[in-house]
Parts: sequence; C-alpha cells; structure tokens
Amino acid sequence: MMKRKLWLYLSLVLSLILLFTGCQFLPTATATFTPQDSLAVHFLDVGQGDSILLIDNNDTMLIDGGNPENGRAIINYLKSLGISQLDYVVATHNHADHAGGLADVVANLEVSNLYVTNSEDTTASQKLIAEAKAKNVPVSTPSPGTALAFGGSTIDFLGPLSVHEDVNNDSLVLKVTRGNHHFLFTGDMGQQAEQELLAQNINLEADVLKVGHHGSSTSTGYVFLRAVNPRYSVISCGANNDYGHPHEETLSRLNDVGSTIFRTDLLGTIIATCQGDQLTFNKTGIAPTQPYQAVDNGLAATSNPAQKTPASTATAETATYIGNKNSKVYHLPTCPSLPKESNRIYLNNLDEVHSLGLTPCGICNPPN
Repeated sequence: MMKRKLWLYLSLVLSLILLFTGCQFLPTATATFTPQDSLAVHFLDVGQGDSILLIDNNDTMLIDGGNPENGRAIINYLKSLGISQLDYVVATHNHADHAGGLADVVANLEVSNLYVTNSEDTTASQKLIAEAKAKNVPVSTPSPGTALAFGGSTIDFLGPLSVHEDVNNDSLVLKVTRGNHHFLFTGDMGQQAEQELLAQNINLEADVLKVGHHGSSTSTGYVFLRAVNPRYSVISCGANNDYGHPHEETLSRLNDVGSTIFRTDLLGTIIATCQGDQLTFNKTGIAPTQPYQAVDNGLAATSNPAQKTPASTATAETATYIGNKNSKVYHLPTCPSLPKESNRIYLNNLDEVHSLGLTPCGICNPPN
C-alpha cells in the first residue's frame, strides 16, 4: 500500500513538473516516426514559437528551439527518439520564440555545429552563444549558396541576402531536398526579404512550406507564394495567441494556391516523412477549397496530368504579355524589369495569364 501511495505521489510531482516546464506542448515521440532511408521532419508544438527537427538516416538538425521555457521539453522529446547528439543546430534569427530554447539544448546535448544569423543581438542569442562557447561548439553564419550533405538529402541556405532593420527579415532560409521532394523553411522572414529572394531568380518551389512568421499577414506574400507553390503548408503558432496568428489574409492566400494547411495550435506536433516517392503526414491537414496546381516548366497544370494547360503559341515578337517562370509575375513587353530570357513565358492574352495564376508587375502595371 505504501508503494502504491509513493508511486501516486511521484506521478503527481512529475505531472506538475511537466506542466510548468512547457512539456505539455510535446507528446512522447517514438522511433517509429523515423523509418530507415527517409527524411523525417518534426514540426514541434512549442506554442507561440518555432522548433523543427530534421532526421535523415543518422544525421540530425534542429531548426529553432521555441521560447526559453521550451528548452527542457525539446530535450525530452529528442531523448525519447534516442537523440543525445545533434549534427546541426540552427537559430534562424535572434528572437526569443526561436532562439530562446536553444541555449538549454546546446548546454545539455552534444552539438557539432551551431548556425546563427548576422543580426542584432538579443538576450536569447547572447545566452545561446555563451553556451556554445562554453562547450567549444563551432559557431558560424552560413552565406547564401552554402550547401550541406545531410543523410540522403541536400540542404541549401538561400538567405538572408542582406541585413535589415527588422530582425525577422534576417531569418536564415533553408531549402531541403530529398529526391523529388522539397521543404522550405523561412523562419520569420517578411515580404521585404521575400522580394529579395524573388529578385535572385532562384528556384523556390517546394512541396512543403514552413509558413513565415507564424502565419502573419506581413509574410508569405502572394507573389512569393506563387513562386514556392506549396502543396502543403505548416503554421507553427500557439492556441489563442495574442497576435491573432495565423492571420486571415495569409490563410486566404494559402487557400488560393490550393495548399493543404497544418497548424500546430490545432494539431499539436506534426511529422512529415519523405521516403522514396512518398511524402506522408501523421496528421490530417485542412483541405483547401481551391484545387492545387502543379508547375510544369513554368506553366501551371492541375494535379491531373491529363488536364495540363497547353503551352502558349506566343513568341517574343507576338507576345502581349511576358511572364516570369520563377516569380510568377507578368509584364508588358515594354517593362523595364523583364526577366532574363531563360525565365520568360510568352503569352497571347489575359486568359493565358490567369490560367497560370500569374500576378501583375507593380512597375509596368499591366491589365489584370
């Protein structure tokens, strides 16, 4: 009888500890979430913050660590997966809801590399750097164009391309490729930094988008979203948060492109697994009311290959409008900011423009 009372007492104490250390956000994980020869992406429910775990074979990366109070819960989650060492820890930017929990992670686990952004210091970033230095963890800022081999995947750092007044726009941007599947992680990047990426004419297309800034209307602009064209979008935010995230404007834009939405405030921790040709989720997302349109050489096509939009018959000499394959913007032929030749789509009329989901250029202002 005494043993039973002692067990009940210890259970109560453990429950209280979990309640007040933020562990209530994270479920107990199991190794079944990480099949062999696969990329598993865990979008951890850390309330109003971001934390994403990537596992590919024996390689591990933690992108952000939520708020300071989330650190211990993240460590417990990693340990429940059998992870006591991380190859890479990434703080996308220095705000407390992204970098805050990483100081505990670096202090309590073996970390091989810490990547940080070049931005104004905060209390969270200072604590993180101090813990890294105390354990001789190498700290660096990856420049755009840096590529990592990660298990069977490749990780490319795309941004930030400059230093901004708004720390959110200094977020490290990563694109992860596993076979034919792509994930894009944007931290809290806003529309200013999105436009800078679009101007580089790089391929931003991704199957899965980690929606910027918890679904704020200041991120995930329409032109950027058309360039990424995500079939699935994940929003990390806290239930009934003070910011009203995700904003209705963002949800509307995601719906317009036919993206299925997964929200941690509604679903808890979300796990995407990429194995061979299959991309699966452990939860059911919110289906859009608009059909998803896949991209085919810059021309949109419905998810049914038999219903692809036919190529335009327009040429450089006859085109009424000129589209950009990467930015999904269309221009008048006289526009001073036309894309380079390899990225152009020549179009006869607005019907062709609308069939591709292109948006009008803000410089030459073509008819819409």
